[in-house]
Amino acid sequence: MIRFLRPSDLARLLLLRPAGGETRAFTLDSAAHPSSREYLPHWYFARSLMLKGRRDGWIAFGESGVSGIMRIRRRNGPSVWEISELFMAPGSRPEIDGAEMLGDLSEVAATAGVQRVFLRIEDGSPMATAARHAGYKLQTRETLYRRPQDLRGQDQVAHYPGESGWRTVRKDDLQQVFRLYGISTPLSVRETAGMTLSEWRDALEPLPHSIRNPITSGRQARSSTSGEMLLENKNGPVAWIRYSDESSERLFTLVVEPEADIDLDEVINGVLAGGYGMQATMLVPLYARRIAMALQDAEFVPGSDYELFTRQTAERAKIPRNVMVAAGG
Repeated sequence: MIRFLRPSDLARLLLLRPAGGETRAFTLDSAAHPSSREYLPHWYFARSLMLKGRRDGWIAFGESGVSGIMRIRRRNGPSVWEISELFMAPGSRPEIDGAEMLGDLSEVAATAGVQRVFLRIEDGSPMATAARHAGYKLQTRETLYRRPQDLRGQDQVAHYPGESGWRTVRKDDLQQVFRLYGISTPLSVRETAGMTLSEWRDALEPLPHSIRNPITSGRQARSSTSGEMLLENKNGPVAWIRYSDESSERLFTLVVEPEADIDLDEVINGVLAGGYGMQATMLVPLYARRIAMALQDAEFVPGSDYELFTRQTAERAKIPRNVMVAAGG
């Protein structure tokens, strides 16, 4: 059983000492920053005191009491959730208690009209077994690539974005960016991440401290430390980057058209432009081998491996009008 956190859970939160000490679920930010993985009971208690914030924190109970705690957040739209933190209690059985937690969360999500729930775990984690038992499907495997610093030095002039060939994403680029996503992403991934434009948009994983939906809302990112850029040729966009420069680090995602005749070394230079002296980090999916090779050529170093799972909590009904209904309902 899982439920929202309550103020009466204070003692439970203080006494909980997570097995392993760190979260078993990761976002782009916590995958890149080990300091973001620790259990902070005061955060969960603070959320329990806020009526609107209680939906972010969930506590799970098993046969012997509290089995774990989860932090949930919306991705880029209201129809998609992701598990941003997951802590198991000492003595809990990840393969069994974890599967029950994940299954219960899927039922709650379906009731709330949420179509998908994402879960990222470290490669080799016992939570993989739990996820599969709870009906989650492996979407892709990922490797974290990090460049400790920009080895070109800080004395170079940063021509960004103009002379690097990149330009800022505009609202009217949405359809072209979606097309680029479609031709660069395997069908097996798109089937779990979203086949339609609205599904894909809602499933985009947010970067730290960047506004959601900058393309679809018509607003540009108000923060000078985050943004979205496009690289084009005569036929349209061939590369798309989203970046955040929080914590003096460029954390970014990159999508490149597989068959485009472009120099990926120049693409990576454009990615790094404007961040001289900063380290840069990207979580690269297994299918993006061309990007992984280009990053290694640019002296990025591969690190930890992850697995990204997703659970579809609603399925398309044939009638009426392709509405969404609870999966299995």
